[in-house]
Amino acid sequence: MVAKPGGVFCVEGNWNNDLAARGSVLPTLDLLERLGAIRYIHRRTATPQELRFYVETWLSRKYAAYHVGFFALHGAPTKLHLSEAHTVGLAELGSWTAGRCEGKRLYFGSCSALRASDTTLAEFLRETKAAMVCGFTKEIDWIESAALETVVLNNLVNGSRVDSVERLMKTVRWAPLAQHLGFRVVYANGRST
Repeated sequence: MVAKPGGVFCVEGNWNNDLAARGSVLPTLDLLERLGAIRYIHRRTATPQELRFYVETWLSRKYAAYHVGFFALHGAPTKLHLSEAHTVGLAELGSWTAGRCEGKRLYFGSCSALRASDTTLAEFLRETKAAMVCGFTKEIDWIESAALETVVLNNLVNGSRVDSVERLMKTVRWAPLAQHLGFRVVYANGRST
């Protein structure tokens, strides 16, 4: 019997007010699922209330196998933009999830969201109890970040070591793109790349 692949819980923001726009992280998630690398849950969110509802649901016992949280949102330093009208800070997200992300790996596919002090991110990890957080410190290009996302998500789900993404980002193949996008990893023990 083949074991089920690990799970990714993804919340994606309302990228703009154009309802006909089709930009999404869904093709990346679909690709990885079709390859048998992951299972995923994907939800769109445009308000803090929706985000909190979905995060609360994700953290319920029912979805315990979805140990990777993927926040596909616009961003700014320590902030997540859900829509043009709504923003949630990492501190607020941390208070919603306090003590309930034990062992989870959090990925912020958001421009500049991890441009923060080591102290700020260590406090976020202490509060949430997540094993690690990773994401971008710079403004990112959609296509470049999508290329990196495929290997990051696969590694977050299937890497047996919590530092498997960091190890991958130091390889000759991925290091230049990771550096160009300002990809950063911070661990619960305080270590940061």
